[in-house]
Order: sequence, then structure tokens, then C-alpha cells
Amino acid sequence: MKVAAAGVDLHVEVTGPAAAPILVLLHAFPLTGAMWSSQVEALAANWRIVVPDFRGFGQSGVGDGQYTIDFFVDDLFAVLDATTRRAGEPVVACGLSMGGYVLLRAVEREPARFRGLILSDTRSGADENEAKLKRVGAIRALKEKGAAAYGQGFAEGALGKTTQQSRPDVVKRIQTMVQKNQVAGMVGGQLAMAARTDTGAALSKISTPTLVVVGAEDTLTPPEASREMAGRIPGARLEVIPGAGHLPALEATEVFNRVLKDFLEPALLAL
Repeated sequence: MKVAAAGVDLHVEVTGPAAAPILVLLHAFPLTGAMWSSQVEALAANWRIVVPDFRGFGQSGVGDGQYTIDFFVDDLFAVLDATTRRAGEPVVACGLSMGGYVLLRAVEREPARFRGLILSDTRSGADENEAKLKRVGAIRALKEKGAAAYGQGFAEGALGKTTQQSRPDVVKRIQTMVQKNQVAGMVGGQLAMAARTDTGAALSKISTPTLVVVGAEDTLTPPEASREMAGRIPGARLEVIPGAGHLPALEATEVFNRVLKDFLEPALLAL
């Protein structure tokens, strides 16, 4: 389906029983909602799964390419308004990397929209200057070398050593997904992440069940950062996925899916 949001049409995939509880999956940069295909297959029997492409990514419109995390949050709220069955119906949401940045800011703005959170390979802190300068370099690389070259470098930096050595199919899939995005959209994503605000002050106020997940080999958001974040969220669970880097949903799908299923048990979330 398409959802109109601030001048662009957002592509949204909805799968699962119409009456089932809603689970929203928010993709990583610079991927698309297609990254969640394994999770959709594993969970769609019991969940109404909503998977949007952020503006500028996948099959969503690009617009002017001038994005902020708050613009992505506005888009998320538009998607929720279009896919929930009643106004203000709370959902469970999972965000990985950039998807986690969006989810944390969304919870900070409107916590009542959420009844459960899964934060994977993400952090609440804003970029320090060094990280911002790295994003400047990434923008330059995107503009000068294009999506294909950027996708190759991204896969090398994001995936764990185990995946790079033993899962060429995952490496290829990620490179292909990146190549399908428009450069303007990926540049906009980098601008949004560079300018994002620190959401750390809101962590102690989170009252919904929360799962924090991280790949044991993640060098972009290391397990130590996830452990620190989980410690600031009341009652949060931390799961470290062996043999996975920054994208455990793709690198260790069976383990990642099992962790999600355990968390999403109806008794845990009182659905």
C-alpha cells in the first residue's frame, strides 16, 4: 500500500491476520523494508506486520532529499494512522540501526503509541564530531562513486567477520539492496542521522516492555553501548547474538527470530 506523507508516497507492506496485534519493523540505513523478509515469514501467522520503506529508500518517494529523524518520525506516525484499526492504537515496534534512532525519537515524542519496543544495534546518543565527519565522507563517497561502490564498502564495514567469511549470500543481498536506492535518498539519510538529537534522557521514562538486541561482532554499535542503553531502560532485556555484526536480522536470522518470538509472547506483552 501507499501512504501519503508530507509530499511523498511511502511504500508500506502489510502482512498477517487483520485482527492480530500489530508489529512495525523499521529498517536500517541504507537498506529497505525488504531486509525484514525472514522476520515477516517467521512472525506473520500471529502478528499483523507493518513494514514501511523510509522516504528516500526502497519504493518510497524521495522528495527533496532534505531529511531529519523527526521527518522520519512524522512519516512513521502517518503509517501508524493508516494501518492501525483505531485512533491511537498502540503497537509493538522494532527498529534496527537508523530504524532504532527513529523509534527512540518517536517514543520520546508520543510514548502512548507503543506497547512494546525492540531496539536492535542502535543507540540513544547523538553523533560526536568525529562521527559527523565520517558521515560527511560517506556523503562525498555516495555523490562521487555512486550506490554500487557505497554498498560494497557498507557491507564490509557493517557485517561481522563471521558473516563476511562464511555468508557470501548475505553480503551480496545487502549490496544489491543498497544499489536499488537512489543516491539522493541515502544522502538525506546521512544528513538526518548526523543531525539527530540525543534521546538518552527519555530512556528512564520508557514504561513498555523493551528488548535490546545487538550482534556480538557489531563494531558500529558495540555490545557495550547496547548494554549501557539497556541498563537505563527500566526492566529492559538484553540479547547478544553470537556470530553477527551490525545486522543480526540478516546475519543470524534463526537466532534473531527466536529472540523476537520469545519477547513477543502474548503473556509478556499482556496482549
